[in-house]
Amino acid sequence: MKNGPSKRISAVNAILLTVVSLVSIAAIAIPPARAASALLPADQCDAEAGSEHDLQRNLAFRPVATEDIRIGIALSACREAYNQGSGPRQTFELARVLHAAGQRGQAMAMLEKAAEGSHAVAMVNYAVMLGERGDRAAEFALYQKAAATGNILAAYNLGVAYRDGIGTSASGALAAQWFERASVAKDNLGAFNLAVMLDEGTQIPEDNGKAAQFYKLAADRGNVDAMVNLGLMLESGEGMPANASAATAMFGRAAEKGDAFAQGKIAQPAIDTATTSSVELSEQASLAMPKTGRVK
Repeated sequence: MKNGPSKRISAVNAILLTVVSLVSIAAIAIPPARAASALLPADQCDAEAGSEHDLQRNLAFRPVATEDIRIGIALSACREAYNQGSGPRQTFELARVLHAAGQRGQAMAMLEKAAEGSHAVAMVNYAVMLGERGDRAAEFALYQKAAATGNILAAYNLGVAYRDGIGTSASGALAAQWFERASVAKDNLGAFNLAVMLDEGTQIPEDNGKAAQFYKLAADRGNVDAMVNLGLMLESGEGMPANASAATAMFGRAAEKGDAFAQGKIAQPAIDTATTSSVELSEQASLAMPKTGRVK
């Protein structure tokens, strides 16, 4: 897909951090508190602060988005669960609540404890912070350890590490392998980043057909950039037969989600293909943006 019309191939470069930002580890003393609930503190903590990214969470309770954490109730329950010696899961959940409450230093300390207890999501988050402090080797090692448990975030971050050479030598083949593992686990970013690698063909062999397949997977999971890139491939016939109506529909899906480029595409009048033969080649080239302009 070297010369076709395009917008934006771009890999998502950020390592995912689902709980905390870079902060200094602080000493923490947690006073006892009792959750106002019929549940035991450990169960109440699970109910109030379980993460959807945590494959080790208590499935008796629905996951709670960070913005939906009821800080007062959750903090009381998770503090008491921690003081009663509950396991790494509740320690991780306490870290989530502390971070939501703005207590970032204490949150980082709890993440470190949960990571030491082999809690996968805690390891991923703690790895990110170690990397931000410059300890890339330790960051990479924790991604490997967490990915071995089957954690999706760890698989995605390990793909980024191999692609970009974070704490290890860059390897396109290994990056693609880990992005595909994340994709199989229904991660939209893993599918999108694998599509980009196949589309660009710089670290692994270019394969427009497979790129389109993984863009579609990511698009079906709600990834807007994948919708745009797939629309461009449908429009130009890269990796598949050109299909103007399907391209317009894909741009429409992205436009509904607020993508400005897609909104511009569906607002543009269709190109009159009957007259393009009369346009000079240099003028035809100006109708298409370079492939390198796509989203990563």
